[in-house]
Amino acid sequence: MKKVLVFTASLAGAVLLQPAMLPAAHADIVSTHEFVQEQQSGLNRAQLTEQLQREDVRELLVQYGVDPDEALERVAALTDEEVLQLTANINELPAGAGISVSVTVILIGILVWLIFFR
Repeated sequence: MKKVLVFTASLAGAVLLQPAMLPAAHADIVSTHEFVQEQQSGLNRAQLTEQLQREDVRELLVQYGVDPDEALERVAALTDEEVLQLTANINELPAGAGISVSVTVILIGILVWLIFFR
C-alpha cells in the first residue's frame, strides 16, 4: 500500500510539474509583405555574394586594396534592410548596369519554381 501511495504521489508530482518544464511557444502571424521581403533579401544577398565571387570583381577589389574575403564577410553581416537598399540601386551603379536582365530572369525562375513546384 505504501509503494502505491509513493508511486501515485510521484506520478501526480511529475504530471503537475511537466508544464513548468516545457518552454512557452510563441506564434505570430507573418504578413505576405514581410515574407516576400525576407525572401527578396535572401535572394539579393545571394546575388551580391555571387557577384563578389566572380574573378573579375575579385581582381578589381584587390586593385582597390579590398580583401575579397573580407568583402564577402561584410555582405554576410549586412542587415536585410541594408541588402535591399544596396541592391535597389544596383542598376544605377556603374559596375551593376548589366545585371538587371539576368537578375530578373533568375528571380522570375525562382518565383515560378516556388509557386508551382512546392
